[in-house]
Amino acid sequence: MSQKIKPFYRKDLPHFQPPDDTVFFVTTRLDGSLPKETIDRLNEIRDNQIRLIEASNSSYQEKRVQIDNAHKRFFGKYDDLLDNLTIGNNWLKIPAIAEIICNSIHFFDNQRYELICFTVLSNHIHVIFEVKKEYALYGIMQSLKSFSARKANELLDRNGQFWQHESYDRVVRDADELSRIILYTLNNPVKAGLCKTWEDWAFSYINPKYTP
Repeated sequence: MSQKIKPFYRKDLPHFQPPDDTVFFVTTRLDGSLPKETIDRLNEIRDNQIRLIEASNSSYQEKRVQIDNAHKRFFGKYDDLLDNLTIGNNWLKIPAIAEIICNSIHFFDNQRYELICFTVLSNHIHVIFEVKKEYALYGIMQSLKSFSARKANELLDRNGQFWQHESYDRVVRDADELSRIILYTLNNPVKAGLCKTWEDWAFSYINPKYTP
């Protein structure tokens, strides 16, 4: 069943969904994986940068590029923190939990989206998929997160929030950007010191059509 699409909405982060089939890069993390004060500080730095850009004399197009770069810098700092933290919730390092997440991501492949690539780390995941125009990205993520949270909580014998409510998502604009993001996703476990090569990581996937 198709869903009502929100072309743009904002929570803490802006979220866009074009009207056609669209490739997205999505990162979502466990609830409690980063200290609130750390996120608040990063948000403040990002928002101050964006306010300065919007108040500048640059053209509209230049401002869009500069704001996009500000969001990318924010994501890079955010992801570095997740890779290097030794505190906070990290249930995804449990192989049985990681398997639940992998299976949940695969579930709607070739139905609501074409799955391109993903990796599951100890406290966050990266997913790249081409979402079919009939389906809302927020609805896909809501389904994926609610189902996997319920299954993971059952295995952990716990109740309560599992995932952070909001995800970071980015429209992948062209083939070159897609190639870069695929390599980033696959190599994230290497960068985090979890394995020596991306092929060694058990909780990653690459669609054979997109193998680097």
